[in-house]
Parts: sequence; structure tokens; C-alpha cells
Amino acid sequence: MVHHCLGLLRQRFAGREPASGLLVGCGNGDEVIFLRRAFHNSSVVVGIDVDARFSTLAREEGCVIQGDALKLPFESETFDFVAAFHSLEHIGSPQLALDEVRRALRPGGWFYLGVPNRTRIFGYLGSFDTTMWQKIAWNLNDWSARLRGKFRNEQGSHAGFERKELADMLADRFRSVRFLTEEYIRFKYGDRLPRPLLNLLLAPGIVNYSTPAHYALCQKA
Repeated sequence: MVHHCLGLLRQRFAGREPASGLLVGCGNGDEVIFLRRAFHNSSVVVGIDVDARFSTLAREEGCVIQGDALKLPFESETFDFVAAFHSLEHIGSPQLALDEVRRALRPGGWFYLGVPNRTRIFGYLGSFDTTMWQKIAWNLNDWSARLRGKFRNEQGSHAGFERKELADMLADRFRSVRFLTEEYIRFKYGDRLPRPLLNLLLAPGIVNYSTPAHYALCQKA
């Protein structure tokens, strides 16, 4: 996902590098390090996470801070881009978090996000550093939550958002909203799956159930 985001940002900034960027829910901070290196350290890229389980390198570079996405500790209009890689679903109020993202972005700034697809049939299949048994267990947990009517983020499930639900939240806050789900799946699996199978998985009427996550790129007015 971070490679896909990087490619899109490079296109949007048309040969110049963004002055600053923020990763919301940056985990251990390694993705922050990756983007800093990719932009040759000419960009100030930082990360924030509610937990302080940061890698040694991220701590040494001083590019990560512990903080709350619902109250970002940055001045308004600070960043040229913000990214949230599968973090919005873990935040108690995603609407408020999106308000904060919009506030922190400069006019014309870009916001890239990926979140789980709540209408997926299966998830986690493309997860790295996990065993097949873990993926099976996670999917069984998801289906158990569905059957019990508890497949919601606020009820402890890794549910994510329905496409329309996410589209409405983004459209209320950003001038331009472009869903990238099909593009991302082809980017990630184009060399791994036969094209006819990819075309089938991404066909209208099927894609909202076959893809494990939604991806979108938004621009602030």
C-alpha cells in the first residue's frame, strides 16, 4: 500500500517533492521511514500513533510521536499530504478523525487512505507476516461477529466500512474523492493472478464483495 501511495503522490506533485507529510496511525513507524527515504529526506514526513510501539530506527530519527488522531497536535494547514494505512477503522470517531485530517492539510493537499471493506466475503488473504491459520481464524472471527450482529468497528470487530458509508464521509470533507480499489488490486496482484480471474473479481456487482479493502485518494479544496 505504501508503494501505491508513493506512486500516486509523485504523480500529483508533478516532479517536485511535497514539503511535508503525515501518517495517521503509523504503527511502528517503518512506513514513515520508507517515505522519508523515498523523498530523499527533502520532505518532512512524520507519523503519529496512539501506541508508542515504535521501531528503534523511527525513534532515532525522531519522526514519530505518540498522539491521538482525534486531536492532532499540529497547526492547521501544515501538511501537503496525509495518509492513513488501515488505521481509520481503529479510531472511535472516524468522522472526527477525518475532520482533523482535513484541518491539518494545506489547501490542495492530498489524503490517501485504505480501510477494510465491511461487505467483503473474505479478508486478510494478502496480509504479510501472518500464517494461513491466522488468516483462517480471523475470517472465522469475522463471520462469527456477522452472525451475532456485531460486525462493527465500535464493537471490537475489524469490520471497516461499506463503500457508500466511506464515500459519504469523504465527500462531506473533500473537494475531490477518487476510489482506487480496483486500481490497487490490479497494482498488487497484476503479476500474481491471471487476468481473467482479476477481471472476474473486479466485475461490477462482485467487486464490493470480493475485495478485502477500499482505497481512495482525496483532495482538499
